[in-house]
Amino acid sequence: MTASQPRVQGALFSDRGTKMGDKYPNVREHFFAAVRALAASADSIQARLIEANSSILNVTIDEFDGDLELKIKFAKLLDLLATDHDDLETVSVENAAHMTDFEAIKIADLMCDFFYEIT
Repeated sequence: MTASQPRVQGALFSDRGTKMGDKYPNVREHFFAAVRALAASADSIQARLIEANSSILNVTIDEFDGDLELKIKFAKLLDLLATDHDDLETVSVENAAHMTDFEAIKIADLMCDFFYEIT
């Protein structure tokens, strides 16, 4: 935190006085639910990833129109979840169910990294 980014009631604010992270409230909400699904269950990593996918698939790529870098990262995450974008939900469930633990953990880690970037 720099001197130009004061902390007010525990929230980090930008130079313009707006709370950082207010830019993508819908995305943050869904990624928070996904991270919670990944962390708060004793199920297999594949089952947790399937639950996390259901939250993430509520986010559209259009929500990142102002940020090309985030748009690309989100598109890559979607590609890892399901190569067939016509039926993302079904294909992502099938893909996650057949992933190795290593593959599922890698994607879960990318989801957490993405959530960190938007907060």
